Parts: sequence; C-alpha cells; structure tokens
Amino acid sequence: MRASTSTLAVALATLLTTLSALCTRASADRVSFGHLNPHHLAARDASTFTAKEQGTNLGLQDHTQPDVPSGSRLTSIDVGDSSHKLGVYWTRNPSNRHAKQAFVMIHGRNRNGADYWKTMNDILTSAVSASYPSADANAIIVSPVFYSQKLNKGQYKTLELAWDDINAWQAGEAAIHPHGAKESSFDALDALFDEFSNLTKYPSMQELVFVGHGGGAQLINRYAIVAKDMSSKELNVRFVVGDPSSSVYFTQDRPTTNAHIASKADCPLYNTWRYGFDNFTGTLNGLKTPQEYFAQNVKRDVRYIVGYDDTAESGDQYCMAILQGGVARRDRNLAWWKYINMLARTDEDVSGLPGNLTLETLPDWSSLSGRTLAHTLTVIPGATHNADEVFASRQGRTVLFANKQADVMSGWRPKGYSKSRVSSISLSSASLSTASVSPSPTGSSASSAIGTSSAMSQQSTSASLVIYSAPPWTLQAAACFAIALVVLA
Repeated sequence: MRASTSTLAVALATLLTTLSALCTRASADRVSFGHLNPHHLAARDASTFTAKEQGTNLGLQDHTQPDVPSGSRLTSIDVGDSSHKLGVYWTRNPSNRHAKQAFVMIHGRNRNGADYWKTMNDILTSAVSASYPSADANAIIVSPVFYSQKLNKGQYKTLELAWDDINAWQAGEAAIHPHGAKESSFDALDALFDEFSNLTKYPSMQELVFVGHGGGAQLINRYAIVAKDMSSKELNVRFVVGDPSSSVYFTQDRPTTNAHIASKADCPLYNTWRYGFDNFTGTLNGLKTPQEYFAQNVKRDVRYIVGYDDTAESGDQYCMAILQGGVARRDRNLAWWKYINMLARTDEDVSGLPGNLTLETLPDWSSLSGRTLAHTLTVIPGATHNADEVFASRQGRTVLFANKQADVMSGWRPKGYSKSRVSSISLSSASLSTASVSPSPTGSSASSAIGTSSAMSQQSTSASLVIYSAPPWTLQAAACFAIALVVLA
C-alpha cells in the first residue's frame, strides 16, 4: 500500500510539473493582459500600448536612405494650421490643370513609401497603355511617409512629422516629432483631401483614391470610418483597403469564439481603439458614436481587396486581432465583410465565409444602412500578402480604376455563392479552426488560379478554402487543460 501511495505521489508530482511547464509556456506564447486596465491607457491605441508593455515592435521600419523613384520627387506638404509638414513622394511633373485623378498610396509597416509610389505608378502606366477605361494618363500619385522618429532619424526634416516606433500612425495617432506636434496621421490624410479638393489648383480633378496595403490599409480602413464629411458633387472619394491585419469593430461582437485561440475573457483590450471604439477620443472634427460612424461609413465608396493566399501567421498576432477571425489576415478580412453586411442587414450572401456570428446575436442596424453598403469585396486568387500581386491583378485594376462599383470584379467566392441569399439562410458557420468551404472563383485571373494549373474563366474552376489552423501555443493550452482535468479527477 505504501508503494502504491508512493507511486501515485510520484505520478501526481510528474503531472503537476508537466502541467506547470505547459501552462507557463502557453502563457508566455500569448500576450498577457491580466494586469491592464483597458480604461486607463496612456495612449488610446491598444496595439501601441501592448507593444510597449511587451517590449515588442510590430514595425520593420525602412530606415535606409531614400531611393527616389524615377518620375517622382521627395517633398512635403503642410498639415493643419501649424508649420508642420508631411513627407511625401509626389509625381515629379504633375499636370495640375489636366489631372482628373489623384492616388494617395499608403505604405505598409515597413514605411517604404518609395516602393509604394513605384507600384502605383507602374499599375497606372500599364492601365493607360492598355487603354483601360477611367485610367487617367495625367493622374497624380502621392505616397506619404510616416517616418519613425527613432529609426528614420536623419531622413526627416526639422518640421516634418515623425511617429512613434510602434506604428501608431496606423491607428490615426499623433506624431511625436517635431516637439509638441499634435497632428495625427488622420490629419495628414485630411491635408491631402484638402489639397486635391482645391478646384482652383486642380480644375479637372474628379476623383481622389486613398489606397492602402497592410499597415497602410489599417489606416485607410479606419480613416474611411472616422474621416470628416467628404461629400462633394465635384470630387468622388474612394477608399481601397488591401489586406489589413485588423479592423475597428462597431460593436463588441467578434467572429470567433474559439477560446483555445483567443477569448474575450482573457483579452480585456479586445474592444479598445484600433480594434473597437473603447478609449477612442475622436478626431479634430469631434467624437461620434459607433452608430454615427457606421452610418457615414456605409455610404462611402470603400473597396476591400484581399489576397486569397494571405494566410501566413504574421502581422498583428495580439489577441485583439486574433479575435477578429483567427491568425490569418485573409480570414479576418472575410469575417469582417461578413460582419458589416450582417450588421447592415444587406442581402449579400456571406454564408460560406469564416465566423460564427448570426443575425440573432448581432444588433440590427438596418435603420442606419438602409440595408445597403456602398462597399465591395474583391478576393484575388493566388495572391499573398503582397501589394503588387493584389493591385496589379486583373481584378485589382477594376478596384482601383472602375468608376462604377458594378464594374468591380469580385474574384473568389465560396462554392454555391449567390448574390442575395443572406436574409433566407442561417449565417452561422463552423468554428474558424476547422471550417472549410469549396470556393468557386468569380472574375479570377488566369495566371493566379488556385488548385488548378489551367486558366480560370469568370466563373469556372473550384478550389478549396481551408481556414488557417491554430498556432502552436493553442495545442499547449489544450494539453494544459487536459492534464488539469486528469489531476482534478
């Protein structure tokens, strides 16, 4: 009996040791927020705050000396009423009097504005050469540079704006250089809007297109929600949002409830600004409610573009972002499209998209939307997290240049997709960690087929969408939980 007791004690001790090790590792691999108060942050952006708390930096800022692309110049424009300026790459010899379009191309977290200016210029040149409708040979291309105050030191000038080193600019935060600067990245975009709204300087200007990819798309998506009134008979404003890591949710609902990946209970900042409206202090134009921001956003020309193969476990992996659809950008963006359509109560068929939100659990904001969204979604088969692959595709060209949303190609859609089934079917889908659907590409590029080597026509080849699997720490957490059950039993 003593031997049995001794053996049991040793076994129990071993189990407890293993349990402790696994739990410690699982906890270390996730971002811990237990000690944080989400309502008393020094900065309003949860990502910036968390990065500083954890000693991590999500930005791989480009801090090499600028290589100014041919056809552009590196200059600056005034922001607001102060003497502070925004660094920009600008078309070298613009035809201000004849330009009908202006493209504001926002870089990603690497701050490589020169590369993004060149990408947009190459796409425009190609479209003009192909006589693509609505592509203006006189279009002006601008690519701002949201300098890092630390890592870009020596590149920005005395009065030029520079931001914190944790990519706070993506969330519309204020610059920290020059000393005492109060201008935010939203203010910088306002300055560009004001510039191209000047019909005395640009008498032929008809269209202003804000384009962002990755970190830049985070900024553009949020700007499209909180920006000042831009309605104008003379100037159409478009927002192109490509592959962002996260979005700002209007409600506390999130499209995944897989507690092994992330849970609201363990993520107190999940609804704090950049991810939700908690702690948001507004803009220079004041502070509105989420409902008011939603009501103005649904009327704006917003075009989402997503790389179908943008599934790497990279970018923002804080629990606040993971709660928006898992670890992959693609799944988060498809879940976002599902969420806003369900919130608006449109008749868009979103049944095959990731996320377990339902009409029963989401509030009905159809009174704010009129059951319509002035938004489009384009999914590019074969494209990864790469601006060239996304924007230079056949479908991407329609996103950038098409005047009518009806002319925007949708790209991939799930098998069985119908344009108007949302109101007649259940919108609850399987867990993000296990769900899969069979897509049928629509408007696919022949050179970027998924699951087939042959060219795909407008509505042909099927492929398989496998929702991205859980990261390694989730297995450790599951094992930790299982051992705990054994011990307690």
